[in-house]
Amino acid sequence: MRKKEYASLQSIEVGQKITREENAEFLFQLENALLLALLEDGSLTQMQYRIAFEKLKRQRRGQAKAGKENI
Repeated sequence: MRKKEYASLQSIEVGQKITREENAEFLFQLENALLLALLEDGSLTQMQYRIAFEKLKRQRRGQAKAGKENI
């Protein structure tokens, strides 16, 4: 059986602060990747994943709406 390979942090090139305002898409993809890893690991059921992913999408839409209001 082949061991699964996972992404890992190798180094930090720039000490940039990651924020929801500046890096919303990156954080969305990162959080979804974590949910998928938990699903694959068996820590989440398919239903739990779908619920969490829908909450993540609503959170993202809410932040996008709040960002437009602040312009």
